[in-house]
Amino acid sequence: MKKKLLATIMAVAMVASLAACGKKEEAPAAPAETETPAEAPAETEEPADAPEADGADVSVILVTMDGLDSHWVNVDKGASAAAAELGVKYEWMQPDHKDTALQIEVLNNAIAKEPDVICVAAVDPVAIVDTLQTALDKGIKIIYVDSAAELEASAAFRTDNYAAAKQAGEQMLKGLEEKGIKSGDIGVVAFSNATQTSVDRSQGFIDAFEGTDFNILEVQYGNSEVAASQAAAENFISQGVVGVYGNNEPGAVGVGNAVAANKDWEGVAVGFDASSVTLDQVDNGDLYCIMAQNPANMGDGAVRAAYTLATGGTLSETDVDTGAAVVNKDNSADYR
Repeated sequence: MKKKLLATIMAVAMVASLAACGKKEEAPAAPAETETPAEAPAETEEPADAPEADGADVSVILVTMDGLDSHWVNVDKGASAAAAELGVKYEWMQPDHKDTALQIEVLNNAIAKEPDVICVAAVDPVAIVDTLQTALDKGIKIIYVDSAAELEASAAFRTDNYAAAKQAGEQMLKGLEEKGIKSGDIGVVAFSNATQTSVDRSQGFIDAFEGTDFNILEVQYGNSEVAASQAAAENFISQGVVGVYGNNEPGAVGVGNAVAANKDWEGVAVGFDASSVTLDQVDNGDLYCIMAQNPANMGDGAVRAAYTLATGGTLSETDVDTGAAVVNKDNSADYR
């Protein structure tokens, strides 16, 4: 009996011992389970970089010379489309007409919003330099669209206005030759004597007549107003010119209107910038041709460059010629 009792006690002791040993072996399992939540924050940190990758943390403001000219409307179309694709926060700001003081005011408002990049078309290449420098001092990058200022920027997307204007002059010479006109006075209706774009578009056109028997009269300014441009063009026609050139869209429209109002005039008129109105004037024969830029490409390229810079990338090209083409009756439908 004693032997049986002893055996029973020993058996119970062994079971208790084994149970105790089993608990010690399972003990590490609990800490292993509690370590898993501690690693979770490392996984949730990754999405913090996602907004930068899709452009949500990038802000770009486009400041143009005005908001009326269809050229700027098309620049905005290209810019807004690129911004939507990249997920960039984008805004278009502009004065209600071309005016240096008004553009400076708009630029100051844009700077106050602290965007990553301001894309700007300078009305006056000198007058806005201090304002743009303020933006640079605040860490805002500058990209020029169409018209640059005299301050180094990160990039520029623009037409080679001198080359395009010279081509416009060559087209006028071609039109004059077709009419058998070999000499005479030529009138130029420009939109500004301060904006570099206008200066280049006048000088390139004028230089096309070097070595010919044509004489370029003193440049007149329409200030990007159709009525003023038309008045200047009609004044030239009344002086007996054989050719008139308008160096931007309102100027070209004004010139075309002047030709339409003087049906007996037998000269040649050319313009700069394609719009529904200037294309109609080409089709009607009021304008011999126009030089068409690629404003949507300017806006698109500027915003894509802004995104690259704002996300730490580098640009392979910093001065991009967005091109220009001659538009006449033969190909005007392609630009509508």
